[in-house]
Amino acid sequence: MTKQETVSISKHFTEAGLELIEQAVQDITFGSLTLVVQDSKVIQIEKLEKIRICDQQPKAASKTVTQVAVGAALRTRILQSVSGMEYGKVAIQIQSGQITQVERTEKYRVGKFMGLNGEGI
Repeated sequence: MTKQETVSISKHFTEAGLELIEQAVQDITFGSLTLVVQDSKVIQIEKLEKIRICDQQPKAASKTVTQVAVGAALRTRILQSVSGMEYGKVAIQIQSGQITQVERTEKYRVGKFMGLNGEGI
């Protein structure tokens, strides 16, 4: 992990928070994981798991080299997605145990405008 990634982790969430996200992604076969960002910090994780009756397969108990590489790539992608975000959400879509999409929705807080609706005139 680079120094820049370490700074990003401490700003947005802790190492334990990243491990929690990685574990949640590994546990979901079909569904999504949404990270809620407020004041530049991940404050909430929403986990939505869909259970498909026809696609039930036993999960492997041990981590493979591929899973470790995916974990590192996932960390990098999450850090990129939340970097610079003050308010918003990052949604990770998962299908068949694979991440298929990462969506970033950023919200901006706007102060009171002068002159809007006749104010300040």
